[in-house]
Amino acid sequence: MCSVRYGVNIMTRDKLLLFVLILSLLLGLAACSSDSDKPDATLSIQEQDRLEIKTSLAETAGRWRYGDKVVLYEQEFEYLQIEHTYDSYLEIDRIKRMESDTVVAFDVKDIKFFDRDSASVSLDVVFVGPAGDTTRMPQEWVMYYHRGRWIRPTLSSIKYQAIYEERRRQADSAAAAEEDGDDW
Repeated sequence: MCSVRYGVNIMTRDKLLLFVLILSLLLGLAACSSDSDKPDATLSIQEQDRLEIKTSLAETAGRWRYGDKVVLYEQEFEYLQIEHTYDSYLEIDRIKRMESDTVVAFDVKDIKFFDRDSASVSLDVVFVGPAGDTTRMPQEWVMYYHRGRWIRPTLSSIKYQAIYEERRRQADSAAAAEEDGDDW
């Protein structure tokens, strides 16, 4: 039952108040929503790539330090991940021996880009020994932009990835020709 007070329908006033409240809430959510997941539009592509490389290396050091070798597997090229399951990857002698319990960081000093497909990264591998002493070992690593992210493979090679991609392209082309009914 609607009552009228001061010439205004209470139900209408309540609806208006509810509408304003919902609108305020939506505007507040829109204003507070974070764009931090998206790359900053003001950064150049190279600056974004620098940030992605540093982030990738920081994540690798952090996860690997605590025994997570999945992070190494994720850094390999696609052909190696097809050839080896994660379990068989762990059985490779070089991977078995790799431990990083004393590695605390990969401190990036400089990055030189080669187009957008690869980069040379100058860095220090930072170790903390059992006595608490810090050691820095300078390194020069090559990283590759692969499947939408920057990787630093441990075992796999860009040469074999290129061969894999060419063979996959040929197979896709042959499958498309067969689908169209074309004869070779």
